[in-house]
This record gives sequence, C-alpha cells and structure tokens, in this order.
Amino acid sequence: RSTSDQLPEKGTKDYRIWSDLHGLANREFEFAVVYILEELKNITQKINPTRQSRDGGFDFIGHFKLPEPLSYVINIKGEVKKYAYSTRVEPKDVSRLVARLRRNEFGIFVTTSYFTNQAQKEVINDEYPIHLITGIDLVNIIKELGLLKNDSFKEWLKLKVE
Repeated sequence: RSTSDQLPEKGTKDYRIWSDLHGLANREFEFAVVYILEELKNITQKINPTRQSRDGGFDFIGHFKLPEPLSYVINIKGEVKKYAYSTRVEPKDVSRLVARLRRNEFGIFVTTSYFTNQAQKEVINDEYPIHLITGIDLVNIIKELGLLKNDSFKEWLKLKVE
C-alpha cells in the first residue's frame, strides 16, 4: 500500500479522528488500542496491556478465540507505536516484533503512521505471522465499530475510561 493509502487525508473528518488518537499520551494510546480491540464483537478475545517497563517488548498480549465449531485459540502479542504523520515504520521495527514472537503466536503491529514498502514486502515475502494496522486502518476500525461520540474518539474514550 502506498503512503497515502495508509493515512487519512489532512483536513478531513478522518484526519480529525486520527488527531484524537495522535493527541493521546503514549501510554494512553496503548490502552486505547486495547480498548478498540476489545470492542470487536464478532470474535471472543482477551487482551491486556503489558506493564510500562520490562514488558518483553510488547505493548499488549492476549488471544482471539474462533467460534464453534473451530474453537481455536490464537495467541497474540502486539506492538503499538504512536508516530507522527510523516514518521514511517521501518523493517527493523517490524523485525523486532517478529523476533520476539514464539511458535504459534501471531503479532499485531499498530501505528498512527504508515509502513514503508520494504517493511510491507518483508511481512508478505517472509510470511511473517503479523498483521499491520496503519493510521487510516485505526480510523476505519473506530468508525466501523461506532466508537465516536459527537464525532470524537476522545469523547468515546473518556466514557470508556470512566
């Protein structure tokens, strides 16, 4: 995906939602990502943020459970990076997550920014068990899940935290 396909267009409603996310403190953003994943209704999950230090390089851990008749549990570990609009996620960033995954674990890398072409190619070509979530992906997930109050993600987040 091109850079422009991974970010909301400046000056749009999507960009305002993105700005809500980017305006959060780093730790708040990590928790916000966990809250967003918890809202996925079509799949059973248990996701927890890790502690702030000595977290093994992960920002959240947990699992997704596929519904009957499969009943298969997918263990996940995630990395969250709140980067500026123009700061790209490089292959080394993705490789760090891959290196820390164990057998039968799936990784999720979430950023407010975008992934370089090389980072995307490595995930695809090397068949890394990783899902990449970009700034526009987060915005779209928030909209699809109905996590806006008064057109603001921050307003919804306030209600979630209280």
